[in-house]
Amino acid sequence: MICPKCEHDLEVVSFNGIEVDRCTNCIGIWFDHREQDELKKLQGAEAIDIGDEFVGAKYDHIHNISCPRCDIPLHTVVHEAALEIHFERCPQCKGSFFDAGEFSDYLAEEIFDEFQQVMNDLDSLESGQNLVDN
Repeated sequence: MICPKCEHDLEVVSFNGIEVDRCTNCIGIWFDHREQDELKKLQGAEAIDIGDEFVGAKYDHIHNISCPRCDIPLHTVVHEAALEIHFERCPQCKGSFFDAGEFSDYLAEEIFDEFQQVMNDLDSLESGQNLVDN
């Protein structure tokens, strides 16, 4: 397959049996449907995102690209939560392209969400104890 951003070859990279396609030039990653969600569940999955996030940011501004599988236009998705992540998604095959560094941000956001939940739980627990103590 060919990278939708820089038109270099995509090579297969495997992590715990899940294969993704990573660009040999810009180091962006193509995920077939649900692969990023499967990898999100695995500790250490950020190891596949070896690209420099600053290089990825340069490619983030390239739009009007086509799916490397279906050759139809990809849609830009802006995922806003703790970190703002822009990635491209195919409306047909549901694959996604993350520029270098974006998959690590995607995983870091999950960790941030879990941390926030723990902090909220602690706040609730401590508030409950203060009510009992008074």
